[in-house]
Amino acid sequence: MGNSLTKIVRFSALVMAGGALSFAVFFSNCGGSSGDRRTGTAGTSGGGSTGTAGTGIGCATGTGGTGGAVVMHTCTPKPDLTCGASAITLASGKVTDFGPADWSTTNGKWCDASGLQGSRFSYSGGPDGMSTNMNAVDTGMGNLLLTLTAGSAGYAGGGITFEGCVDVSTYNAISFTAFVSSGAVTGCNFKVQMRTFEQLPTSNNPPGGCDPDAGSCYGFPASPNLTLGMSAQTFTVKFADMTGATHVNPIPGQLVGLQWQLESGMAQTEGGAQPICTADIRIDDIAFVTAP
Repeated sequence: MGNSLTKIVRFSALVMAGGALSFAVFFSNCGGSSGDRRTGTAGTSGGGSTGTAGTGIGCATGTGGTGGAVVMHTCTPKPDLTCGASAITLASGKVTDFGPADWSTTNGKWCDASGLQGSRFSYSGGPDGMSTNMNAVDTGMGNLLLTLTAGSAGYAGGGITFEGCVDVSTYNAISFTAFVSSGAVTGCNFKVQMRTFEQLPTSNNPPGGCDPDAGSCYGFPASPNLTLGMSAQTFTVKFADMTGATHVNPIPGQLVGLQWQLESGMAQTEGGAQPICTADIRIDDIAFVTAP
């Protein structure tokens, strides 16, 4: 009787040990060194924060985390371009990078973290009527696309407006990236210009401070000629290196926009026609900075 009871106890213990071994083997074949819990792959970011990784029990694979949503900046445009004490200042110097947090395809405007908002524009002119312009924001590449033709002795350009007067007196330069994605600008000049309240016509909407009947307007401060390539490069232009019409008030305290202009260059031969240039020019990462 005693021997039989001992055999039963030993047999039961063997069965339990075997079951535990089978359980361990089953979970060890799930692909992990410890099979009690598996972590899923984090969700794909949607331009905001990366999603949290999901979890699963046993051999089950965890579900992916939820991608972060892009939070667009909020702006309240000023009703006019009044400068002075009520001018907008940019804490970081950044204007816009045309990214998903800045650019709204719904209203066709950009809005930065400082509360500055604006829209895009383009223009052209010249004696031969061959200059043309188009503008768009390429949401795939996240930049401003200017499709320009500067006819012989002509010009074409485009840029961004500021919905409010901006004071950048704490900085001394403008910075941006630019490149030619198609076409060529050989023989033409390319410049960045700072649009000022004093040189913006009173006929503009909202009006600037220049009376077209009293003299010429649009004498915006312009950079020296900038050499564009086929790959993006950063340009930093100091305010002190810009030339334009004489202003009564300090230029950095009355900015109402920025523009980039392509101009027909000098004729290659004496008495010859000035060159014609057609190109897609992309502008990005616009900011005011302090340059050494």
